Amino acid sequence: MLKRVVILAILSSILIVLVLVKSHSVAPVDKTSTNSAEYTTLEYKISEIKGNQYYGKSDDGTGIQFSADKIVSSDKINVDDEVICYFEKDNLGKGIVKVEKK
Repeated sequence: MLKRVVILAILSSILIVLVLVKSHSVAPVDKTSTNSAEYTTLEYKISEIKGNQYYGKSDDGTGIQFSADKIVSSDKINVDDEVICYFEKDNLGKGIVKVEKK
């Protein structure tokens, strides 16, 4: 029983250290830059709007959801409008950086 507790404590310590190192190594995203070379872009057609949340689908059938605070253009986005979603080039899993109406 004591061995299991010691192993659990060691593994928990390693996990905490890895999480702390990862959180301190992330660089901030500059949302004001519009240079598309810094971003990967994907196009979506807005299929539904619920309050502050926008839902869209791409031509290949993948879906996306984002909030209105990601929209950088001043144009009003409506259902069936096409939008361009910008993702960080090296880290798509980080989420949408910004959205513009096409």
